[in-house]
Amino acid sequence: MVSAKELWEKAKPLVRQRMRFTPDAWRSVEAAVPVTVDGTTFVLGLATENERLRAHLETTTMLALIREILRELTGIAMDVVIITGTTEEDWQHYKRRQSQLRQLIGRGEGGARKPQESDWAALVHQMDHAYAHLLHRQYDFVKAKFLLDWADKIAEFATNYLAQHPDKSEEVTRELERICQRLAGTFNTSAVVIGLEIERALRARRAREA
Repeated sequence: MVSAKELWEKAKPLVRQRMRFTPDAWRSVEAAVPVTVDGTTFVLGLATENERLRAHLETTTMLALIREILRELTGIAMDVVIITGTTEEDWQHYKRRQSQLRQLIGRGEGGARKPQESDWAALVHQMDHAYAHLLHRQYDFVKAKFLLDWADKIAEFATNYLAQHPDKSEEVTRELERICQRLAGTFNTSAVVIGLEIERALRARRAREA
């Protein structure tokens, strides 16, 4: 098997040729750093300063395109993982974190449970897992229903988090922005649209509790 660097040098021009062009999607591909090939997992990293581009690199369409091209180049069906960081050490840290998350949410009915109040990462992990297993997600109506369902879950999580940590409203805003950007990339829409649905769910929840 060729190295991750060699493989990405061959794959990246093909990704750029076939991708649906937007400036941020282009920048996300340019910013992606090949980290390693771990078995059948191809690992791309983003430096911390490029983290905002993650949502564009992790869309269902982009990941499917990268997987398709990697299979053409290697003859092997490969998973693609995007991590924060650009080194092998960052990849090992990511794997340890994922193992901890699986232990956290891998209990209870359906192999999942509510994340702890402070664990935004577990919330995002559950959201990603739910979308990855969403039937008929190629249909906009199905995506819209998923967004409404998860806007309410995100609002519930944020409300409970603020009740536990009333001094951390700025952190909540930052985390909600990250979720908006992530879902916007997944749905190929504006983060404002995602934020609007989450804000509606937050206001509805506050009205019920008033």
